[in-house]
Amino acid sequence: MLTGNQIRAARQLAGLRRQEHLAEKAGLGVATVQRAEAAGDEIPTIAAKGLADIVRALEAAGIAFELSGGSLAGGVTFRKR
Repeated sequence: MLTGNQIRAARQLAGLRRQEHLAEKAGLGVATVQRAEAAGDEIPTIAAKGLADIVRALEAAGIAFELSGGSLAGGVTFRKR
């Protein structure tokens, strides 16, 4: 599963400097993105739809999530378009 630190790293790799930028692209409140990133090395305790919206927004910004053993433990990378 995706951790808070991976979300933060992905946001920064995508050039989204502020949490507000990711929240806007994901159609979520800033507090949701803040809670997701605050989870650190843990899986965020936000609604599954919110997490899916974050992933979609990051993928649209050029982020690829690397799978490892059926989870997202492989990390995040930036895809050049």
